[in-house]
Amino acid sequence: MPESPEIKSVPASRVVRAVYCDGLIRPEEPLDLPEGTPIQMIVPTGLTVVVAGESLRSAPGHASGSVLSRPLGRTGLLAELCLSDALILSVGLLLYALTRLVGLTAFPIYFFCDEAIQTNLARALLANGLRSADGTFLPPYFLNAEKWNLSLSIYVHLVSTALFGSSAFLTRATSVAVSGLALVAVALALRLVFQNRFWWAGPLALTVAPAWFLHSRTAFETVMMVAFYACFLCCYLLYRTRGAVWAFPAIVFGAMTFYAYANGQGVMLVSGVLLLLSDLRYHLRQGWRVISGASAALLVAVVPLARFRVLKPDAYAGQMRALDSYWTHTIPLGEKLATFGATYLAGMSPTYWFLPNTVDLERHRMAGMGHLPLAMLPFIVVGLGVCVIRLRSPIHRVVLVAVLAAPFSSALVAVSITRVLAMVVPAAILFAIGLDCCYRWVAGRLHYRIAAGVVALTLSVASLLLLRTALTDGPTWFTNYGMAGMQYGAQQLFGEAIPDLLAREPDTQLLVSPTWANNPNAYLDFFLSPIQISRVQMINIDAFTVSRQPLDPARQIFVMPPDEYERAVKDSKFIVSPPERIIPYPNDQPGFYVVRMRYVDNVDTVFAADRAARAQLVAEQMDIGGPVTVAHSLLDMGTPENLFDDNPNTLIRGFEANPLVIELRFAQPRSIGGVKLTVGSMNFTLRLIGTPADGGPQIIAEQRYNGLPPDPTVSLDLPGGTRKLSVLRLEISPAGAEEVAHVHVRDLALR
Repeated sequence: MPESPEIKSVPASRVVRAVYCDGLIRPEEPLDLPEGTPIQMIVPTGLTVVVAGESLRSAPGHASGSVLSRPLGRTGLLAELCLSDALILSVGLLLYALTRLVGLTAFPIYFFCDEAIQTNLARALLANGLRSADGTFLPPYFLNAEKWNLSLSIYVHLVSTALFGSSAFLTRATSVAVSGLALVAVALALRLVFQNRFWWAGPLALTVAPAWFLHSRTAFETVMMVAFYACFLCCYLLYRTRGAVWAFPAIVFGAMTFYAYANGQGVMLVSGVLLLLSDLRYHLRQGWRVISGASAALLVAVVPLARFRVLKPDAYAGQMRALDSYWTHTIPLGEKLATFGATYLAGMSPTYWFLPNTVDLERHRMAGMGHLPLAMLPFIVVGLGVCVIRLRSPIHRVVLVAVLAAPFSSALVAVSITRVLAMVVPAAILFAIGLDCCYRWVAGRLHYRIAAGVVALTLSVASLLLLRTALTDGPTWFTNYGMAGMQYGAQQLFGEAIPDLLAREPDTQLLVSPTWANNPNAYLDFFLSPIQISRVQMINIDAFTVSRQPLDPARQIFVMPPDEYERAVKDSKFIVSPPERIIPYPNDQPGFYVVRMRYVDNVDTVFAADRAARAQLVAEQMDIGGPVTVAHSLLDMGTPENLFDDNPNTLIRGFEANPLVIELRFAQPRSIGGVKLTVGSMNFTLRLIGTPADGGPQIIAEQRYNGLPPDPTVSLDLPGGTRKLSVLRLEISPAGAEEVAHVHVRDLALR
C-alpha cells in the first residue's frame, strides 16, 4: 500500500491512517469522537485516506476501541445496514437453514430423550392450563428425570407445539429456528460494532463448526442458551458503543440465557460480574434513570429464580448430587479448587476444541473432527491476540469475557461439549477479527473482493461437505448404538415399528426393553397415543429371570436389543421362538428383536435353585481402620466402599434381599458400641447382632423407624455399652416389603 503524504500542520487534530473499502472509510486505529464531530479527509492518489479529526475527547456512550466507519451523511443504526449487507446476511442464513434442515431427523441418528421431553412438557403444560403436574402456574423450572434444568426452552416449544403440532422434525426445527439468532447476533456485532470487513465470515464460521453443526440439529436446550447468549453479547456491545437504550435488551437476553439451560446460569454469572466490574465507570455515567431502570429490569429477571428457590429449596444441591459433582464429595477445599482449575482450563484447551477427542460421549462428537475446524485456529489465535493487545478497548474486552465465561459451569462438574458450547460464539467473533487483521497485513497485495470470495467460497463449500459427510457417513461413525453410545432406536421403534405392531396385533401387549436408552418413557408420551401407551410396558428380560412373571406368548411380544436376546436364548428358563422381526442398526447389524417367549415346564425348580444361590453372602476384603471382611447380600448398585466413604451421595442397593445383610468380620477384635446408618427414604427395622470376641452370647439390638425425613440418618447402640466384637451383623428390613426388595444404604459408621 503506498504511503500517505505527510500532513505537516493540522490544528487541534491528529493524523490517522485509514483504508477505503466497499464504500466505507476504515481507520486503522480507534477514533473516540462525539456524534456529529466534523472530519476532514485528504485523498491522495492511491487507496490510502488520511482522516484528521478536529476533536479528540470521548463522547458518553462511544467506547474506546470502536471504529467510526459509516458512510458520510448517514445516521442511525439501521441506516448502517445497506441492501448488500442484508442480502449477504440472508444468503448466509439460507445456507445455514439448508445445512440444518436437510435430513434433520436422519442426523444425529438418535432422537434423544432430552429432546422428546421438551415437547412432552410443553404439551402437558398446554393441556393443564399452563400448570405443571403439581399444579404450579407457569412453573419457573421443569424436572428432567432427576435434574431441574429445563425452563425457557419449554415455553419456546409450547409456542411451536401450539401452532404446528409435534413431531421429531418439528421439535428439532424449533431449535434450529432459535439457533439462527446466534448467526444474526454475531453478524450484527461484527458489522455494527467492530466494523469488520469480514463480518459475514462470523456466521459462516458457526455454520461450519462441527460442535455447532451437530448440536444445532438437535433440540438440546443448550442450543437455545448459546443463541440467546450471542444476542446478549451483541446487545451489550451496542449498549457499550451506541447508547444506554441497548442495556435493556441486553438484560432481557441475559435473562433468557440464564433460564434457557442450567449451565447458562454460570455463563451469565461470570459474564455479568466481569462486565459490571470492567465497565463500572461507564455504567455509572449513564445517569440515575438508566441505572434505576436497569436495576428494576434485573429485579424482574430474578423473580422466576427466587420463586423457584421458594418452591424447591433443595433443588440445586440435589442437582449437583445427581451430576456427581466433586463439590458434593467429602474432599478438602483445596482439592476441590484444584479440580475446578484443572477442569476449567481443560474446557479452554485448544487440543479439546480443535483436535478429535474422546472426552465427550460419542453421540456428541463428529468422528475425526475437532469441535472447531483446525483451519480456523490461526485466525482465532490472531483475533485473540488483537483482543488482548486492545484490552483497554471495551468491545474487545467483551469478547475476552465471553471466552472466560464459557467453561465456568462445566468446571463445576466435568468437561462436556454441551456445557461449554457457548464458546463457539466468541470463537466465531475471534475468527472474523483475526481474518480481518490478517487481511490488513496483505491488503496491498490482495484485493478485498478476491480475498472475500475465497473465504466465502471455502466456508460455504466446507459447510455443504460437512452436511454430506454427516448424512452419508455419520450413521456408521460409531457402532455402539446402545446405552453407552448412540442410543439409537427411538424413531425406528416408537415412531414406526411399535405403532405397526400394535395395529397388526390388537389383542397383544408389547414388552419393550428400556435398557438401551436414558429415560425411554419419554418416547412413549412423544410418539404414542394414550391408547397405544396402555398396551406398551417398559420392562427388560431380567425381570423374568429373577422371579416368575406372567408370560403368555399368545398375548405378549418382547422387543429387545441384541444383548438381551442372546441372554434370553441362552437362559435355561425360557423357550424363545424365532424372531418375528429384526429392526437393524445403521450398520445393518441386528438392532432390536421382536420375539415371543415362554417358560420351560420345570421353571419353578430352576427359580428355587437360583434364589438359594443368590441368598449366599458375597465376601470382600477391605481396610476400615484395619483389615475387615465385609460380607453382604447380593448388590445391583454400588460397592461396599460406598458405605464407608463418609459421603451420603454414594450408595449401595440390594439386588433383592429383604432383609439386606451387611456382616463385618474383624481380623482383630474391635471395640464397638453401636452404629450410625444413613439409608434411602423408607420405613424400616434395623437389627444389630454382635458376636463378642471372648465367646460370650450374641448381643442383639433392634429398632423400628417410621415417619423419618428423606434419606434419614439413624443411630443404634448395642445394649451393655462398648464391647470387643469379632463380628457385627446388620439386618435392614424395609417395612411392608415382600421377599424381594431393593434396599438403599448410603453410609455406615461404627461407634
